[in-house]
Amino acid sequence: MRIAVVALGKIGLPLAVQFADSGHEVIGVDVNPATVESINRGVEPFPGEAHLQEKLKTLVPEGKLRATTDYAEAIPGADAVVIVVPLFVDDATWEPDFGWMDAATRSLAEHLTPGTLVSYETTLPVGTTRGRWKPLIEEVSGLTEGIDFHVVFSPERVLTGRVFDDLRKYPKLVGALSDQGARRAREFYEAVLQFDERNDLSRPNGVWDLGSAEASEMAKLAETTYRDVNIGLANQFALFAA
Repeated sequence: MRIAVVALGKIGLPLAVQFADSGHEVIGVDVNPATVESINRGVEPFPGEAHLQEKLKTLVPEGKLRATTDYAEAIPGADAVVIVVPLFVDDATWEPDFGWMDAATRSLAEHLTPGTLVSYETTLPVGTTRGRWKPLIEEVSGLTEGIDFHVVFSPERVLTGRVFDDLRKYPKLVGALSDQGARRAREFYEAVLQFDERNDLSRPNGVWDLGSAEASEMAKLAETTYRDVNIGLANQFALFAA
């Protein structure tokens, strides 16, 4: 497959490397020219991610992975586009700031070609995939979701520093807007990820279809909230114990 990864940060770059390491042609897009230049030299642009540098040193010279700042170079003809652009929260209103994600979505939509799977992995408010990204891509591209392309939400479930291990350890959740989109998402992620065998799960580890984009968005929010609440509670106990 030919895969484009939008945003080559501490999650996006390891994902791009994972896809390339699974035997696919990967082009990453990033707005930072220094990041792009570093990747194309086979040098990690940020330290601390286990196995990243050694994989870059192999994959880039072999031509399996490259980076660009130009959407027109990466998006046309891609079988799948994976978006890992950050979503910020406004400090004053506590409302989501979609600025960067809107810009990235418009840019990819301008160059989108029929037959592409578009997967959002950034944490989103429930309903965003269906209510915001689908109509925005349709408006800019002139294509129709469910016929010309498919949009899914498949949240990242990894921590920086151990991304490659976490990709193997945890089931990959997907939520689509149609049955055909769900099938495409399952086929894609099964082709780019490998999973550890886990007897503690209710079903085999792998790609899990949650039935809808909203269910997948909710699962990610619940998981993140559970983690953050536990971290906050531990911090409070630490203050009292100090």
